[in-house]
Amino acid sequence: MIKNLLLLIPLLPFVAFSIQIFIGRKLPRGGDWVSVFAIFSSFVLALIVFFQVIGKNDPQIWMSWAFTWLPLSELSGELSGVRIGVMADNMTAIMLLMVTLCATLIHLFSTWYMHGEVRYSRFFAYLSLFTGSMLGLVVSDNLLTLFIFWELMGFCSYSLIGFYFERESAVRANIKAFMTTRIGDTCLFVGIMILWMEFKSLRFEDIYHAISAGGALQGEILGVNKAFLAGFLVLMGTVGKSAQFPLQVWLPDAMEGPTPVSALIHAATMVAAGVYLILRMTPLLQLGDVLIVVAYIGAFTAFFASLLAVIQNDIKGVLAYSTISQLGYMVLGVGVGAYAAAFMHLITHALFKACLFMSSGSVIHGVHTQDMREMGGLRKKMPITCASMTIATCAIAGFPFFSGFVSKDKILAQTLYVGGIEHSQHILLPIFGFTAAAITAFYMFRLIFLTFFGEPRDHHKYEHTHKEHVRELNRWIPLAVLAGLSLSVFFSGSITGALHSDQIFGAYNDWFENLIQSPVHHLSAVEDEHGHHLAHNLALTISLVVAFGGALLSALFYFWKKIDPNRIKESLNQIYVILQNKYYFDWFYIEIIIKRAFIPVAAFFGYVDMELYDRYVIDGWAKVAKLGYGTARLVDDEVIDYLLVDGAGRSAFTLGLGVRVLQNGKVQGYLMIGVLLTLCSAFYIFLI
Repeated sequence: MIKNLLLLIPLLPFVAFSIQIFIGRKLPRGGDWVSVFAIFSSFVLALIVFFQVIGKNDPQIWMSWAFTWLPLSELSGELSGVRIGVMADNMTAIMLLMVTLCATLIHLFSTWYMHGEVRYSRFFAYLSLFTGSMLGLVVSDNLLTLFIFWELMGFCSYSLIGFYFERESAVRANIKAFMTTRIGDTCLFVGIMILWMEFKSLRFEDIYHAISAGGALQGEILGVNKAFLAGFLVLMGTVGKSAQFPLQVWLPDAMEGPTPVSALIHAATMVAAGVYLILRMTPLLQLGDVLIVVAYIGAFTAFFASLLAVIQNDIKGVLAYSTISQLGYMVLGVGVGAYAAAFMHLITHALFKACLFMSSGSVIHGVHTQDMREMGGLRKKMPITCASMTIATCAIAGFPFFSGFVSKDKILAQTLYVGGIEHSQHILLPIFGFTAAAITAFYMFRLIFLTFFGEPRDHHKYEHTHKEHVRELNRWIPLAVLAGLSLSVFFSGSITGALHSDQIFGAYNDWFENLIQSPVHHLSAVEDEHGHHLAHNLALTISLVVAFGGALLSALFYFWKKIDPNRIKESLNQIYVILQNKYYFDWFYIEIIIKRAFIPVAAFFGYVDMELYDRYVIDGWAKVAKLGYGTARLVDDEVIDYLLVDGAGRSAFTLGLGVRVLQNGKVQGYLMIGVLLTLCSAFYIFLI
């Protein structure tokens, strides 16, 4: 039954896409109910899978069904073929539930937010395809079909980010997203090819078994350790898809798409796929000693993206950089060995970030602006949105009682242990991690204070802001559900989160931590119980200090207004300019990499292609062919035909005419010829 459910869960959104793309415009309400019903059905099926798998309470559970998709000839003495299929373990069950739940709520919210759009049915068609691709990726038991669905999501992101293709900025944004992620996707594809050449299989189960057995990925490729190279290339796939340093530039521009698309990309799909990939491939990263690279990329990304979020005035811009920063935490968690915590943060972040984006969409729809400097005092007109967004903000800031406190605390505790206790030379990891946590609390409460509190800064927009209505169920139900799921009790079995004195779920207390384990255990380092306990207590204290400290500092700036942010801006003007220019990443990529490197190189190869290869090889062969044709035609016409063929005929004809003249029947003529021949013979003899 589980196998059939795993096949149906991604299939239903694909069916909805097919219906929508062909006849959606002819259906009532643009066929939005088709997409909503399909993804809700997938959610119900995912719920069944969740209870079937999680209910077994087995951290090692692994069920897979595969078949030979492409039989191949005999390789290395063994009959081989490409086997693909579906699988179910605890991670799959949780991911399916999260993706289908978030997608269902986003679909429902979209029926309100996108109402009246010209391409309404097309939007839901792309939304279904996007969701189906993510679900297909999650249930894949191998890297091949995972990569296929990975690429489908790339196409969907391109289509949805550029949904408003009338705007040039949207066109530029979707091209930027598509081309930037291609870099990581190309690296991932090469990494997959290395794994295929090594293991003759791309199934996770086969890769795990080969790594567990030892001796895998020995040797070098171009002087680089094979295991490190394969792991690094897989990591680059995550760097591109999950917008990590240095390929993070596409994600803020993705805000050009409709807000429900932003919620889907930043929460349940696309960026989550990158983190999911390295979670699945953690044994490979561990084997190739790539985890320390993973940790530094994640820590640095979390830190520098949080600084960029501080200066944003666009409400969606703040959330975009927040996503990059939080993804950095997940990558950091994988890098330092906090496997379960990284996956937990992937799930908790999806829930509260979807809530934040849809809440921002509710605000934008009501105020008709994305600039927080034109907002203020909106809690009076949007109490449900304000409450939902504040709860989600407490979660992302890491406040007790909320989900972000559980997952971030576990990541930071392991980071502090690895970088501060076990390997003190990596002290930058916890420094980046805790600093980013403080900044996160600061900029998120800045968003809350500027948007919902204080006096309206644009009275005209405030007066024309649409008030929330209880009857708008498709507007506030998704916000309320996601806000409720941002509480810590659902993930730790504890009301407060990390303080386990108030456990309420009995045997399932801290169920998430117990059920999610790395698939290859013998590669894990020896546990230092005392060190972990010390790091956890210290991290818990620091986390509380930085979370409340960041929120308090934000209140001093934007709620109580005891500190003038403009004065700070002036005193730190040089840093502000750097942040305003996004660390000059776009400038560097466009002006240096593209204009001074790629374009000249492309021009050179274009010159070689057009002026040398085409002109002399392609067109040159045409000239040689024409010359050969002319010569052959001349020989054929003038030599073969005229001289040999026609010449032989003319010679015979001329000879015939001569003989005809001589053979005229006159005796005098014959005597004359005889005399002439006699004289010629005598003259010849005389000469001799």
